[in-house]
Amino acid sequence: MAKVIVIGAGLAGLASAVRLAKLGHQVTICEQAEHLGGVLGRVEADGFSWDAGAASTTLPAALRDLFRKSGRPIDSLVELEPVTEPRRHMFVDGSVLDLPITERGLQQEAWADLAGEKVAEQWTTLVDGYGETWQILRNTSLEPPIEDKLPIKAIRQLKPWQSLEKVAQRELSDDRARAVLRHFAAQGGSDAKLTPGYVGVWSYLERTFGRWTIEGGFGALADALVQRASERKITVRTCSEVVAVTTTDGAVTGVRLAEGTDLSAEIVVSDIDPRVLYGRLVDDPAAKKARKRVLSTHQAQAAYVVHLGLKDPVPDLPFETVLHGSPTVVVRTGGTAPTGHHAWSVLVHGYPTDDVLDLLVARGLHIRDKVVSRHTSPSWWAGVAWEGYRTARRRASNVSSVKGLYCVGAGAHPGSGVPATTLGAAIVADAIGKA
Repeated sequence: MAKVIVIGAGLAGLASAVRLAKLGHQVTICEQAEHLGGVLGRVEADGFSWDAGAASTTLPAALRDLFRKSGRPIDSLVELEPVTEPRRHMFVDGSVLDLPITERGLQQEAWADLAGEKVAEQWTTLVDGYGETWQILRNTSLEPPIEDKLPIKAIRQLKPWQSLEKVAQRELSDDRARAVLRHFAAQGGSDAKLTPGYVGVWSYLERTFGRWTIEGGFGALADALVQRASERKITVRTCSEVVAVTTTDGAVTGVRLAEGTDLSAEIVVSDIDPRVLYGRLVDDPAAKKARKRVLSTHQAQAAYVVHLGLKDPVPDLPFETVLHGSPTVVVRTGGTAPTGHHAWSVLVHGYPTDDVLDLLVARGLHIRDKVVSRHTSPSWWAGVAWEGYRTARRRASNVSSVKGLYCVGAGAHPGSGVPATTLGAAIVADAIGKA
């Protein structure tokens, strides 16, 4: 049995903690805030409730595996529900596409109705091709720790030097189809011109595995993980800021808290910004190369999020609507509201120069006089911005060069988002192994 300290209790930190506790380790969570869950929380006011961060995910097997490997199945705590409504895309030319999330044939029909058979075939062929990309990424990067050097065959198939923008321009002849593909970069806070083309694999994952939400909102996922942590007898220290990871001869010995307490540990798992970890908390010489690599990255642009409580009548929107343009605006309608009202979350991807309501009105959603409640989510750590394909190597490795130090979360391999951060926690648990 090893003493493990997990710094930060976001999704990745909680996922790592419960997995390691199930493997027999003695786990302590140190969380700077008063509450656990990070951005997997709720904003509640005036009888409305909105997800503060994620509201849906693809690749539900990652969550199911997390709960199965830490105790009882996920269904014993929360209910995963498929998003059955198409994602609506509203384009700058005024056209609208209701694109089914799953069902290859239905996607092709939707594109054919909007842009003709040629564009429909182009989109279908592109997404089909990402199936092979998924298998390569899954076997070399997403489930195991990223390999030091990928096989030449995998590199040739992934073509990491080709940007998502280049793929969009080459494979799709319709500007609206290109905008939909670019959105997979924008939703992660990156520029399609600097994002590898293989990131479009998320289009394949959604079509193949669907998109899923949780009854009661994603805040219920945080509640379930907190409950699982309690079941696994994990020690939780909230309002406990870690100011240093202590080391001796290239190996961790524990952490130091802001109030001066030293906690001993053989293993430290970090779920904080790796630039903070290596830039401020770790000064061991063994971290020199990792520090240089991580500090060369830049933060992805977090979405500016405004939660709106609206009174009837409002436009009838599906679970998610993407308003293309500059900036891209996403409207989520999955919050809970009193009778006769609706709870929308508006995410602005880009630099907002206008008020959110002005942006919505300009895109055709006239709801200014319907607002009865308005709240803003605090910005959250959105991970690392793509700055070319080499960014994948500059993210923090899950296994550090400092013995006993591990990294998970949005800034670490394999990246941000619910599926990626959950997979990162699985990689770390497998690397540490049983007590």
